[in-house]
Amino acid sequence: MASKRKAAAMASATVTEEPVDPSDELMFLCLGGGNEVGRSCHIIQYKGKTVMLDAGQHPAYDGLAALPFFDDFDLSTVDVLLISHFHIDHAASLPYVLAKTNFRGRVFMTHPTKAIYKWLIQDSVRVGNTSSNPTTQLVYTEQDHLNTFPQIEAIDYHTTHTISGIRVTPYPAGHVLGAAMFLIEIAGLNIFFTGDYSREQDRHLVSAQVPRGVKIDVLITESTYGIASHVPRLEREQALMKSITGILNRGGRVLMPVFALGRAQELLLILDEYWGKHAEYQKYPIYYASNLARKCMLVYQTYVGAMNDNIKRLFRERMAEAEASGDGAGKGGPWDFKFIRSLKSIDRFEDVGGCVMLASPGMLQNGVSRELLERWAPSEKNGVIITGYSVEGTMAKQIMQEPEHIQAVMSRNTGGGRRGPGRDAEKVLIPRRCTVQEYSFAAHVDGTENREFIEEVAAPVVILVHGEVHNMMRLKSKLLSLNANKTSKVKVFSPKNCEELRIPFKTDKTAKVVGKLASILQPLSSPEEPQLITGVLVQNDFKMSLMAPEDLREFAGLTTTTISCKQRMRLSAAGVDLIKWGLEGTFGTIEELPISKKLSSNGEDHDMNGSGQEVADEELSVDEVLAAYLVMGVITVRHRSNGEVEIEWEGNMLNDGIADAVMAVLLAIESSPAAVKRSASKNPHSHSHSFNLPVRNLHSNLSATERLERLMLFLEAQFGADNVSPIAEPKLSPVPPPQPKIKSSEGDDEEADASMDVSEDEEHGATQLAQRREAELARLHKLGIPVPGINIRVDKMEAKVWLEGLEIECGNKVFGDRVRAVVERAVEVTAPLWG
Repeated sequence: MASKRKAAAMASATVTEEPVDPSDELMFLCLGGGNEVGRSCHIIQYKGKTVMLDAGQHPAYDGLAALPFFDDFDLSTVDVLLISHFHIDHAASLPYVLAKTNFRGRVFMTHPTKAIYKWLIQDSVRVGNTSSNPTTQLVYTEQDHLNTFPQIEAIDYHTTHTISGIRVTPYPAGHVLGAAMFLIEIAGLNIFFTGDYSREQDRHLVSAQVPRGVKIDVLITESTYGIASHVPRLEREQALMKSITGILNRGGRVLMPVFALGRAQELLLILDEYWGKHAEYQKYPIYYASNLARKCMLVYQTYVGAMNDNIKRLFRERMAEAEASGDGAGKGGPWDFKFIRSLKSIDRFEDVGGCVMLASPGMLQNGVSRELLERWAPSEKNGVIITGYSVEGTMAKQIMQEPEHIQAVMSRNTGGGRRGPGRDAEKVLIPRRCTVQEYSFAAHVDGTENREFIEEVAAPVVILVHGEVHNMMRLKSKLLSLNANKTSKVKVFSPKNCEELRIPFKTDKTAKVVGKLASILQPLSSPEEPQLITGVLVQNDFKMSLMAPEDLREFAGLTTTTISCKQRMRLSAAGVDLIKWGLEGTFGTIEELPISKKLSSNGEDHDMNGSGQEVADEELSVDEVLAAYLVMGVITVRHRSNGEVEIEWEGNMLNDGIADAVMAVLLAIESSPAAVKRSASKNPHSHSHSFNLPVRNLHSNLSATERLERLMLFLEAQFGADNVSPIAEPKLSPVPPPQPKIKSSEGDDEEADASMDVSEDEEHGATQLAQRREAELARLHKLGIPVPGINIRVDKMEAKVWLEGLEIECGNKVFGDRVRAVVERAVEVTAPLWG
């Protein structure tokens, strides 16, 4: 099996992938929650947009060590921060991000999450302040939390919000009240983040569902339980109540560590319902010990509309009962418990007799739950029941291993303990004799539910987060094994913290043609013949538009600026005619621009040709323009009477290069021997000098015959003079066949004259063919093409080059490609051929 995997990996490694534009890559980075449970924080970057998912703290660590690795990423680039739910490991570092970092983006969470988050984080800060651990370092204060709270924006399920081109839609996650899964769309790429989610039907939450009608490209999902499967819900509830009643029957106390908000409410519904059906246990009080007990219930009563149909039904029944009885009892709906007592402070608790205590926090790190654990652990009658997921490194995880002793961290409960040995001498250890049991009500999907959800979403890319490494790797292996029977393989990633993940997504880029370009754009006759359009491409929030430069203000709200460049140099030796000659020699034909004043009727420059005559009737200005030329349609060259040459052009990359070439030519002309001779002719001395330029520059104003001769010379040098010859007959387009004549009833006379008609048709066809040839030749001559084409023959291979479109006809592909390459090079060397 290993050899097969290795061979498959080697085979896949040999496949060369096309290079991907970095802007088409999705970057994913775990600042926390990678191969671990705790301090969830993930970064998504695509097309220049950045989204942060969650900002939690690790419950097993204190101070800065509990935070995600914020130093590994520039938070000032984050556009949107989405908080999935209010649990500590997903939201507790949000005040730090808003108050202590350079984060400048917007923060979103659902309405119930925002309401609970305020009280939960405030209570968390207060518990940290009263902790007996001297090494605990607070990363933010209660005032920091209250000051940053108004920056949070609340949104509803199934509503879409657009922020800086990012579309965000929350969906119910079924984990706790207000928990959300987020659909994030960036430039057409759909990313779905589940956060913590549950598909199990419970007493008060709507279970998570796959978004309908949306194609998901990337799924980011939790892997908390790996491939493990939960016991059916009914069996779990029965086992839980059996364990609780067993502890009470033996005279003990039940400690159930829970988060103040979340699954505690589900357990309270289960206990209240069971106590109502079993009167024999109503003598045992059930306590809900939390500083937020009263505020929690108020929030849950407020957001009944965000819960499932079971809660809504119970709410209507309780309200009907309250109205019928005429008193205020039951107006709290299903959250107005009959057998649950709220306990705000443990100081008011009379620890006498059996009871059931739901106390926070759920990880037993500190607070009321830790204090009661240290108080009740030495008695074998008492029991601890873990109902949530226990994070590695916390007391909740440690006590599940049933250790003999536990460390005392609450200062008031050290009387019954003993000192630890060695380095642990300063620690006080408490004996553990109480029973420990676990029943998962954590509202996380198990392995089967998670796998079914992933297959239902059918995303080509799956990223696993929020799971201990062994659970995550097992789920990853299971998902990869399912790829064996699939034609399109699913890519599964499990990045570690601070491990950057880049996933390419090739997308078609479409631009809308607007303005003047849209008015001149013709519909395509066939997809095989695309039309070339030139304009300015403008992108605004992933929408691209192609428009003419003059339409930028109207359609894009942009303004255009033209940079006019000028360069002046003084040429003391070169004259006007020599400057023109040099420019024509380099750039071919140049356009002579009209100037304001001519020196003479024949346009000669009497001052620069050394004749010594002066113009008597007109005084020349010192800087009068003698001549002006337009080089390559973009560079204007003006020569003034004082020897100064001015070059002017519109600044851009292409024009700047041409202008540099023009200046190089002018400087070369100034130092050329011809310029030296011309300047010497001005000085009066006894030597006789005569310097006359040729009448015409051979590099400019070429006739059609001269261009053909140059092309023939090039081809003859390549294929031999005897193998290259002009084609006299033009290439004609095919003529449609004549329509057949319909025979009449009087066909005898026509059949008798059949031979005569055939001869007349042949003569008419020959005449028509000759006329077509003459018309085609006349058309080509008018275009400046002296012959229709050139025939090239080498051995038995023959190729025809039709000069109008430089089309190559050849039966031998190799020879035809060679002729085409030579003709293209000849056109480049001998300058444009026709037109």
